[in-house]
Amino acid sequence: MKKTVDWLLALLLFSLPVKFGGLAVMPEAGGFYPAHPIDWLYLPFPPHSLAFAGMLMLLLALFTVKKKEYSPRLWIFAGAWMIIPALAALPGGIRGESVILTGELSLLLGCGSVIAAAALILSDRPERAMFFAGAILAGGVFTALYGWHQHLVTLDETRRFVAEQEAAGIAVSEGMHLKLTDPRIYSTLASSNTLASLLMMMAILGGFCGSRWSKSVSPPRTSRIFFLLLNCAVWLPVLALTRSRSVILCLSAAGLLALFSHPKISWRWRIAGFAAGLVIIAGGVFYAVHYGRGVASMGERADYWRTCAILCREYPLTGAGWGEFFRTHMQIKVSAVDESARDPHNVVAAFASQCGIPSGLLMLAILIYPLVLLWKRRFQKSLAGAVFWCGVIFTIHSFIDCDWQVPALIAVMGVLYAIGIVENGEKPLSLPGAGFALAATVILGAAAAGVWQSYIYLAGDKALSRLQDKVHPPTRQIAADLAPFTVEYLAGEAAKYRPASAVIPMITGDWYYQCGDLAAAETAFYRALELDPVRPAAYMRLARIALHRGDALKAESFRQQAQKLFPRSRHYTVKSLYRQE
Repeated sequence: MKKTVDWLLALLLFSLPVKFGGLAVMPEAGGFYPAHPIDWLYLPFPPHSLAFAGMLMLLLALFTVKKKEYSPRLWIFAGAWMIIPALAALPGGIRGESVILTGELSLLLGCGSVIAAAALILSDRPERAMFFAGAILAGGVFTALYGWHQHLVTLDETRRFVAEQEAAGIAVSEGMHLKLTDPRIYSTLASSNTLASLLMMMAILGGFCGSRWSKSVSPPRTSRIFFLLLNCAVWLPVLALTRSRSVILCLSAAGLLALFSHPKISWRWRIAGFAAGLVIIAGGVFYAVHYGRGVASMGERADYWRTCAILCREYPLTGAGWGEFFRTHMQIKVSAVDESARDPHNVVAAFASQCGIPSGLLMLAILIYPLVLLWKRRFQKSLAGAVFWCGVIFTIHSFIDCDWQVPALIAVMGVLYAIGIVENGEKPLSLPGAGFALAATVILGAAAAGVWQSYIYLAGDKALSRLQDKVHPPTRQIAADLAPFTVEYLAGEAAKYRPASAVIPMITGDWYYQCGDLAAAETAFYRALELDPVRPAAYMRLARIALHRGDALKAESFRQQAQKLFPRSRHYTVKSLYRQE
């Protein structure tokens, strides 16, 4: 039975970057739920469904573990990564959107369940550490190779399919067009930067595993060179395709940390290494300006931090609430980049601004704590040493991108930390039966809460997806399947799970407008503003209704209200109003 459970966990770890790698979707847009079960074999699972797999693994782990001695550090780490982020997220529900809080709890507790299950199994069977690390590495390799396939084959197929849909009169969103014309976005992770974070971690893990495996292949020296070249061939070309500037920053920062913390490196080499790091970063900036996407988005990141600082000053203890960063930033941003950021791309800043400074500090502690545990083994040729540098990359990247919205990255890093802590070696302590029962109850309770939050989120997400597919059917088959249902019925089903969501009346309003029922559309858009007064798109739609009725003054008044809310957005200008009308 234990071997079966170990293989199931290995399969889950393999599938993390492959099946659960997608970005956690925002509540404004429903996910994709194919009708045929066979489609799930090659499509990523909805990110919020990870909690169900984590709960299953926890139950199996508790059923098979009989040992009464455990590593205190491993248990403390697993409990902290499972419970503390969820607790830190709770204050964001006081003022913020409940649906975002539900999504955050589902995501964090789901990842925590997987980490706790792995920690429990490793505490009983520490010899499985390398086996689980290999499963994670295999999943990373598959993701990289599948990304190549998508880049070389699938993107062209998708472009042709989208062209056929548009030729048939089916609307395709602007976001889809951007993805299909952006060569950086091609993996199951759906984002070049988050894919780059995973690839950097896998390159470190792959280098260590290759070095260890080469010892069992003769001759060892030649085998080591072969595995090194193979490791570079797998990761470096895909990293180059992501065109992620964060790769340069993360690797440079990690290299400087290694340089200045190694006890055997002289100050002469440290100074030379620091100068080389500056040259590399300057070269990266030069490339971004002349051959890449420029540095405008770097200024946008600085603008994110300004918004977070303002929110922290106004709501220091409980935060402005989930979703308020987006609203506030779009109102006060000073950069000219037309980007609608839902997240400041910094996990500490995201929690501090929306859940309060104490929550931000808790997330900072969660990031730093496992690195402290593994600090002394950072230069050892061991799995714990490799995990430490994976953690350094993950931590640095968590300060400059949205890693904590990607379940694969959180769960993979958490399991790797558990593997590293087991490899770190520690005298186990005896845990009484009552203590084990209490710890198991707490962990299972947190996992059950994650499952419940996941069910609520996924049910609402699927209902919203059906409503969106009804209004804008992506295929003829989906249009036929939804033909028996009215828009009003599907909107009511979605509202059962998300009664405070303004996006539902926005969708129905668009439908009424498309059908020519301006009065019903107007009512729906006013309803959306009741639920969310900071929604310029609703004002813009009211402006188009007024313009359609011939009332240009009223249309301009609505447009000005929209532009006042999001003054830097190009979607609410006079030109935009008349062009789209």
